[in-house]
Amino acid sequence: MKKLTEKIKQFIENFKNVHAEARKIGFAGIMRLLWKDLFVGRSLFQWLYLITLSSVPLILEFTQNTESHDWIGLLASWTGIVCVILVAEGRASNYLFGAVNSAIYLVLALNKNFYGEVLTTLYFFIMQPIGLYVWLSNRINDQGKVEESHFEAKKLNLIEWMRYLALCAVIWIGMGFAYQSIHSARPFRDSITDATNGVGQLLMTRLYREQWIFWIATNVFSIYLWWDQSLHIQGMYWVYTLNSLVGWYQWTKALKKEVA
Repeated sequence: MKKLTEKIKQFIENFKNVHAEARKIGFAGIMRLLWKDLFVGRSLFQWLYLITLSSVPLILEFTQNTESHDWIGLLASWTGIVCVILVAEGRASNYLFGAVNSAIYLVLALNKNFYGEVLTTLYFFIMQPIGLYVWLSNRINDQGKVEESHFEAKKLNLIEWMRYLALCAVIWIGMGFAYQSIHSARPFRDSITDATNGVGQLLMTRLYREQWIFWIATNVFSIYLWWDQSLHIQGMYWVYTLNSLVGWYQWTKALKKEVA
């Protein structure tokens, strides 16, 4: 109980610091920080990587011989790809793209009656402002100064690994029975991505490198789920898989720098 009280007090204090810093720099200052977070400090290779992968949805859309265009699927795919690339780069602006992507993806999942995807996406949407707060809080030092392009990656120890794997199993089984109770045709298959997404988002919010392992698992299952359903969403998850490998490499490199 004492630890919980201390965590609540720490959260309130951190929130006040973030709010005070936001008021201090004003709207114009926030926009400048957003601009820097989105565009500053990216190498030529990173620019080429971002442009190339974010072009995949456009290529898929405009090379198909169809009379009408899937604009919603295109926007969902594009915002999702940009979001995960920004995550791999350690940029807080990923949460803005994540919020837009979650809202659109929710509509698509509802239309396809993918119950697991609907609940997962609702969870993602709720976690976007929470994740943004955590990242901003980590960027403010003791003097309340914003560090514009810094994030501290962490890694799980053995005990933490066991805890998160256990949580993953609990979510998978629990949501599987929940879907079974509403007569879902594939309850435990749908709940797999609930588990991997849920744990991945928690690790991402807490800046743990191992998030990328759970994202890879999510992407592989999601490619299977959307097979023959939506070319855009399927293409998005293929790009996600590639970016997850890059993200693992970049966050591992960040860890080594911190140790050095």
